[in-house]
Amino acid sequence: MRRVFIAELTAFDPRANELVTLHLCSGGQGPVSFNDVDHYIPCVESGPQQTFALTDKGVAGEIRRDFGQITIRISHEFGNTHWRGYDFDGYPCKLMWGEYGAPLSSYKPIPAGRTGALNSDTVTKTVIPILGPDAELKKEVLKASYAGTGAAEGQEGYKGQLKPFTVGLCENIEPPQIDTVYLVHQYHGYGPTEDVVAVYENALTLGPARHTVASYEQLIGLTAEQLPSGTWAKAPAVGMYRLGGQAIGKVTADVIGAMDNQRPLRKFGEIAVWMLREFAGVPLDMIDVDSADKLDRDFPHTWGNYLDSTDKPDTEGAVARSVGDFLRDASSQLAAYFYADENGIWRFGRNVASKAPVMLQQGRTTYPVVTNITQPAASPRAHKVRVGGRRCFSTHTDREISSALKDAVEEAVVGVGEKVDDVQDDVNDIRKNFRSLVLPALVEPLADLEATKLQYGAALIKASTALHKDNLVAIRALGTRIDENGNKVAEDLLQLTSRFDEKIEAGFLEVSRTIAGLDFAAVEDITLAIANYGETVSAAFTDERKLWVDADTAISESLEEFEARVGDAEGKISELERIIIDEGGDTALAERIEELGVKIEDETEAREAAIETVERAYIDADEVVAESVTTLSSSIFDETTGNSVMSIIKANAKTQVDDNGARAEQINAINTKLNPLNGASYEQNVKLISDINGLMSSQVTFKVQTEVNGTKVVGGLGIINQNGYVDTAFTTDAFSIWTPDGKVPLLTLDGTALRVNNAIMNNAVIDGAQINNASINTLKVAGGAISANQGADGVDTFVAANGSADFLTTGFMTIGDAVWGSGRVDVDFTIDATSAYDASCKIQLWLDYGSGFVLAKEKTFGITTDNGNTYSRTGGDISAIVTGSQVRVLCRVISGTFTPRSVARSQYIRDISMELIGMKR
Repeated sequence: MRRVFIAELTAFDPRANELVTLHLCSGGQGPVSFNDVDHYIPCVESGPQQTFALTDKGVAGEIRRDFGQITIRISHEFGNTHWRGYDFDGYPCKLMWGEYGAPLSSYKPIPAGRTGALNSDTVTKTVIPILGPDAELKKEVLKASYAGTGAAEGQEGYKGQLKPFTVGLCENIEPPQIDTVYLVHQYHGYGPTEDVVAVYENALTLGPARHTVASYEQLIGLTAEQLPSGTWAKAPAVGMYRLGGQAIGKVTADVIGAMDNQRPLRKFGEIAVWMLREFAGVPLDMIDVDSADKLDRDFPHTWGNYLDSTDKPDTEGAVARSVGDFLRDASSQLAAYFYADENGIWRFGRNVASKAPVMLQQGRTTYPVVTNITQPAASPRAHKVRVGGRRCFSTHTDREISSALKDAVEEAVVGVGEKVDDVQDDVNDIRKNFRSLVLPALVEPLADLEATKLQYGAALIKASTALHKDNLVAIRALGTRIDENGNKVAEDLLQLTSRFDEKIEAGFLEVSRTIAGLDFAAVEDITLAIANYGETVSAAFTDERKLWVDADTAISESLEEFEARVGDAEGKISELERIIIDEGGDTALAERIEELGVKIEDETEAREAAIETVERAYIDADEVVAESVTTLSSSIFDETTGNSVMSIIKANAKTQVDDNGARAEQINAINTKLNPLNGASYEQNVKLISDINGLMSSQVTFKVQTEVNGTKVVGGLGIINQNGYVDTAFTTDAFSIWTPDGKVPLLTLDGTALRVNNAIMNNAVIDGAQINNASINTLKVAGGAISANQGADGVDTFVAANGSADFLTTGFMTIGDAVWGSGRVDVDFTIDATSAYDASCKIQLWLDYGSGFVLAKEKTFGITTDNGNTYSRTGGDISAIVTGSQVRVLCRVISGTFTPRSVARSQYIRDISMELIGMKR
């Protein structure tokens, strides 16, 4: 028999504002049903694959379970396209599997719990994650906040602040002072606690509590005589304590937190059971209390944790600290674990070996037989002793500690301070240069689609002058001179060289000089450094700073380069900054060029990754320009075939003002190339123009391009607004619009048709159309509107001679749109006499618009026989125009002598049919 997977999912339908239950099953057979109800749609492409991990990085750690996901096919065939609009996140589900054709009672459950948010990978597929029992543990631990109304609800500044939570033994916590008048601190805002063990000021105890009370009111009711300065009182029932006087330094406390129905909670196992039950809402029969008790016996130490408003997340709506995160963090401190088993029952244990190890040998002399041995990467286990039992929740600075303790600490760390200062200096250097280090990776926009090609070796060539021919040299020269051009030069030179065995060498050169000539002045400061290990390994550093001024020009320039090389691998970081003001102040340029990259090149292949940034500001007599260009490039070039693979990200931002107006432009481009004939690219261009001739233009374009074997396919979007006229153009093979959550396609357009999920048009003019299946509420035809026709049938009715009878009576029917309409009532029927004589009758049509029946039409009918002795039947109809919002119909027959030769006879009215054709305004 075939195995079948079935699922019952609960979801919220926002349109109907109600919960719905969906029945699904795996494909490969028709719909599955039990007792001809709850038909399961075979739209599940793959069921959840559950995983169970017992180790973390090769050692026993937190048990992690992944309950997998369900992949569902969405199509009109299954009638489930509207599911994309449902909300599945956080709703319960039920999963089972069994044999096709077997009763539902034989199906076995699969752990599921709840579902996550629906995720549509494609138009025809959607994925729903299975959250498992862990979903119940996403509830907040900190779930209460202060109202800020005073007294126990805190002062106004506390409004909205989360109340603190304490469980177990917590030492040296710093609870908030919610009442600044009576100096009341609260360490737990969720019910009674066990005790406040001690209170400290500046890390020194205040001694035992002077009073123990039961409420906030009793706490603030203590008088100055009852609670003098330097003493304190506690109210464990409400998680508070009060100081007798204003504290000078930091106030901390040792407390034992929440209780479970007057039962102390000090060990992790009992705390976990209580939080699962009270905070996560897990039923007690779904918790293995015995395993929690066993865990407490294996780890017989106190444990505790303290949370306050500092644990509140920055993102609004996010969980500050969930029950699951709280308990997992706690269990990791005890080298313990807790998890939900296959039946959803929460169990506890410790990652501690309890049995003797078994020896396995690859020589096949043991059982099980070992066929392969693999050593996974593993972190060494950290052996923990009483971790979490003595945590210090608050730390004290020098100003927050008593002078006696401060002196003792200072004596204990004599000699350490100097080392700390050295480290701090290094940290400050990193902070100072951090901006210049990371800026090239962050900066704005950039330009053309060519890879950055770094020029390596410049610093290495310069730095080679730092080496001296001797093996060990230290030269320092300070002096003045007049060079060959008559310029006066003052300079300071330092040269250092160290060399060992003509293979290992290091050189350093530093030159500082000032130059004054007849018509210029200059300053140069040059530092060069190099280190070599043979011919294959080298590193170099160049730092140049130059100043130049003459009658018309001022130049300030700085260059820093770092280079390193090992064999075929090279790396470089370069930064050039310069300011040039020329032609008597008519031209000004400020420029920064940064490059960094690495390159590996051998006989067959060259690989390179590089970043280049150019920032430039320029002014001359004709224009003002500010520009930023950044290029990120990665490439591999095959020397033997000439093929290259590269990816480039570039951005260019430029502003320009001249006599013709102002321009601002930003170009972002991404490009990948497999070789000269194949690749893909993306480009975004934003341009603004303000022309003095009156042209005001804003333009944005998006372009994507693929190139396969030299054939380019381009698609894109362009929007331009010139002087108030907006033009938008698309180039694409297919176009679709989706809702933000990706659940519903609102519109789809391709080369064959336009498809709209739901269209509402106030006025549509269609020259030619074919409608295969239409449901029309209002359709205007030649100025009128037609609504669905309404009808009624009557039963055969007998009328005696000279008598009358009603043969059709209807209820009220809506005309048009139920506000106003016009239409026509048609009643068709046949008449036959009961004896062989000529007969006649009158047919009356009565209409009621809500105020009673009124005669609308009357017609006379005669039944003619052949010489009075042949039976005959005749057909007839009667109709009338109706107006208003509603109408009901009554038809009456009257037997009598209404035609020549007729005799009053009994008759039958048969085949009665009424139709109301309504028209809307």
